[in-house]
Amino acid sequence: MKKFLLACGLLLGVTTVFAQEVKMLFNHVAVGAGVGTTGITIDASTTITPYVGVRAGVNFLPKIKVNTELDLDFNENIRTVYESALNEKLPETFDVQGKPNLTSGHVLFDLYPSKHSKIHLTVGAYFGSSDIVSVYNKEDGALKNIYDFNHRRGVFENIEQFGHVTSEDKLGLVLGDYFIEPDENGNADACIKVNGFRPYLGLGWGRAVPKNRIGFQFDLGVQFWGSPKIYLQDKQLEETDLDGDDGGLVKTLSKITVYPCLSFRLVGRIL
Repeated sequence: MKKFLLACGLLLGVTTVFAQEVKMLFNHVAVGAGVGTTGITIDASTTITPYVGVRAGVNFLPKIKVNTELDLDFNENIRTVYESALNEKLPETFDVQGKPNLTSGHVLFDLYPSKHSKIHLTVGAYFGSSDIVSVYNKEDGALKNIYDFNHRRGVFENIEQFGHVTSEDKLGLVLGDYFIEPDENGNADACIKVNGFRPYLGLGWGRAVPKNRIGFQFDLGVQFWGSPKIYLQDKQLEETDLDGDDGGLVKTLSKITVYPCLSFRLVGRIL
């Protein structure tokens, strides 16, 4: 009987503590707006326990077009044959545009070492479209002569008369370590793809739900989105030993395997 009463007392105590903790679940809610490398963020957050907060929301960047250039890959023998057949200079670069698509959603858990700490470790994930950047030539059909050369059409049908070239000799744009050939319309419409689900790890300062009505949160971390791949008309291109000098942001994004996240968030508690 004593053991039974002791067990009942322990069970009652555990149940009381558990009930108090459950009462805190989603008891406090806040909404926030922020800005950072993931764009503009709008989210909602709540406390699970004094040691754990969770926030979920969306991040979006204006789809600003970035103008840049990509190198054209060729050797001197190809240059001679091309210029002799077409009677014009072979361009060394082509103007292209890059359009980022970094709109995403997120679910993040803030883990605090104590009830009153503002320093937190954050784990969670971002998720969105796997296409993060599309790249295309600015002038429609600008690469038509390049396509004709690669497929030995038009003035290039019998280019052996202008010099020694083989069927393996081709022209194309260089994006990082990738060789991009234009289509029959003279366009090269490629995209950079990463994982749609991107785990996140970071450190920060500030509570998911502030103790006062208004609070501030700062975060620094990385999204793990895997090795970017280049696709041309839904066909994945293979990496080569190329390394174009141009491309700017587009070329950089084609190489990095993690995306740095720096954000500043203003939070307002509503419950």
